[in-house]
Amino acid sequence: MRTSLRVAGWGTLGFGIAFFATFLINALVNAVLVDYPEHPLASEMAADHWGGVLFLVTWSSCGAALGVATVGLASAALRPGGAPARISAVFGTIATAGWLMSGAAGLAQRSALLNDGIAAEAAAPAVERAVVAGLFIGVHTGGVLFATAAVPWLAVAAVGAARRISKTVSVLLWIAALASFAGFVVLGAQYGFLIVMAVFVFVGVILLRRARRTVDAGGTAPPVGAAAVGA
Repeated sequence: MRTSLRVAGWGTLGFGIAFFATFLINALVNAVLVDYPEHPLASEMAADHWGGVLFLVTWSSCGAALGVATVGLASAALRPGGAPARISAVFGTIATAGWLMSGAAGLAQRSALLNDGIAAEAAAPAVERAVVAGLFIGVHTGGVLFATAAVPWLAVAAVGAARRISKTVSVLLWIAALASFAGFVVLGAQYGFLIVMAVFVFVGVILLRRARRTVDAGGTAPPVGAAAVGA
């Protein structure tokens, strides 16, 4: 139990930290280094190639943390090997794949391979803009896939967490399960990911603190001094 709590804790906390770094770095790059027009050309996107590489590294770190969180939550919040644990793990894997797909499409927009190919064709500016904008389909498709799969993934984990971990963790997982999906439905954008980021930080801290008080055998460590009293 202790190991599962640690894995889930580091996975959720790691996602929150990595996504905050992604959000901060991307904002700084766009504000300081690259001044994108509303509809950029291929050459303008290519100017941010290394910013795109950095973005993919941090975004992929988020995806790796999601994979760790998927394994950890399925084991800590649910009975290992049971149907709920398998369902949660499957949808967590789908959510992680969607997240990585979104990051890959974001890098493709800024890659020299794509943009140099467009420039070599000497296409009209409108065509260049259409190709670059078209890659947003991959960005948003990956985001929608994550947001949709996160609902059953985290909802099932939340139900189990209410019994095996704590009601607080359960409520936080419910918020994370609904936040990103609601962001797309209500706002048509990925702003709900920011809520998931904040929630996962709190969940990660709670799980890691809980792991410190729990032994691997599955029971709770006895209070300090209990053994001496029993003796």
